[in-house]
Amino acid sequence: MNWNVIVSIDGNDGTEGIVKGMMREYSFISYDKNHVRGGKGWAIKRVVNRASGEFTILMDADGSISFSDIIKAMNMTESYDVIIFDRYSGNKSEIPLIRRISSRGLNILVKVLLGIKVNDTQCGYKIIRTYMLKEAFTEVAVTNAFFDVDLLYHLNNIKPRINIIKIDYRHDGNCKFNVFSSTVGHGISLMAFRLRHSRFYKYVPDWARELYSRKFKWI
Repeated sequence: MNWNVIVSIDGNDGTEGIVKGMMREYSFISYDKNHVRGGKGWAIKRVVNRASGEFTILMDADGSISFSDIIKAMNMTESYDVIIFDRYSGNKSEIPLIRRISSRGLNILVKVLLGIKVNDTQCGYKIIRTYMLKEAFTEVAVTNAFFDVDLLYHLNNIKPRINIIKIDYRHDGNCKFNVFSSTVGHGISLMAFRLRHSRFYKYVPDWARELYSRKFKWI
């Protein structure tokens, strides 16, 4: 199996040095760096056009999901175009209660407001047929961590064969993830996204659009 690994880096947190060290050992690793913080969605959108091969794996860099489990799921790509991992149904998933409650609440709203029937929209690990990924990303406009919902929304319009599988998630106790700010940011992003894809968007004043762009687009 041939690999093309692209690490998308936002800001200056030491990741670049780690990746350069890995590049000396593995020739198939490269990176793209943006010196200012643009948000998770923007970080991935910057490099998606460089994706090659029949399938692309989207991954967070936190190692919270076993890479061997992801590789096992590649066996399903003969029958499916998109593999979505569900951390909340994993038998051994380690997810703090407050994070589980906030995520399940957001997921209910996503299903009701957007009709996306996915149990874990925010999982950063997905396997997607490359041409479908690129086609969907031509429509993806969200730059923050809510971009996963934007991506799934536009993937649904392509009508791919989707399989959702349970996977175990390992929580990092040193994680700096802020449940409160993330929940607020995702909630506002969901309302803004739903409004953007409705007939009422033309009535939204410019000041409201600019406020969202300044305060929440990067979260």
